[in-house]
Amino acid sequence: MDTTHKMEVINYSAEPLNKVFGWLPHDLEAERVIFFPDACPGKSPLPTGTVVFTKQENWRKFAISDCGCGMLLCEANLTREEFQREKWDRIYYDIQANKNKLGDLGSGNHFLDALESYTDDKLYFLIHTGSRNESKLVDDLVDQPKKFDTKFYDVCKWAKDNRFAIFKILEKYFGRLNLILDKNHNHFEHADDGVIIRKGAVKVTPGEQTVVPSNMNGDVVLISATEEVERTYHSLCHGTGRVMSRSEAKEFAATFDYDELRRRIYIPEMIANDNIKTDAPFCYRDLDSCLALIDNLIIIDKRFSVFAYLGQM
Repeated sequence: MDTTHKMEVINYSAEPLNKVFGWLPHDLEAERVIFFPDACPGKSPLPTGTVVFTKQENWRKFAISDCGCGMLLCEANLTREEFQREKWDRIYYDIQANKNKLGDLGSGNHFLDALESYTDDKLYFLIHTGSRNESKLVDDLVDQPKKFDTKFYDVCKWAKDNRFAIFKILEKYFGRLNLILDKNHNHFEHADDGVIIRKGAVKVTPGEQTVVPSNMNGDVVLISATEEVERTYHSLCHGTGRVMSRSEAKEFAATFDYDELRRRIYIPEMIANDNIKTDAPFCYRDLDSCLALIDNLIIIDKRFSVFAYLGQM
């Protein structure tokens, strides 16, 4: 990284500044970088849970990877008690049949959760999907701006269409659903004389809602942005972030109580314990600790618990 370039850093994470700063690409020249509580390194050039404002000419090389990945939250016209495990199993097979097509849940930390609220008896669903394979079409175009932007937007649209394809599968078994929100958290935005890159961060305006999950056995919150998000380029975190790499998680997996996890939430038997070991609850940060770090940016509107999970299919 060019140490002569002046960079303003805002750190909302619990990690030391020198640690999160070390996760940035060495050749990034940004005017401002914001680290949210879910900040953690990953496969993409920028760490997850970051917002970057840059005037760097070749900024596109930092915007690649899982373009358009996002989350969709919806509500069923059913109660929690009307949820049927048999239908959840059928959804598993329907999604599995869509491998590499629209309606594919994908790999990594992408998931489909069934949720129940702490304040009502309604049934909710949270869909998290990306575009890992499709985004590879963007990677080779970083030096061709027009083609890059066109393909990037196309992939983002595909990712959105993919979430709504899963939405339709849910409607097939649980009836008409009411959309609460659909938020893309991997994208770029032209602003002033530079570019905002959001990696694992959503765009929100004051009063606008977004959703923050934690882990497959943890709570999910629906939040609204306060006026303070103007300081973060109208951005908020998209989750709690990992506390360990997937390789490190494999060491903990051997002693984790999967039976207890399955008693708490319904995971179809087709999803083996070995499938979910790198996304088990111990891999992620605590939700309330993360929310406390951005207390001035958010208002908590609703809280949910997860009672059924699909992922790693």
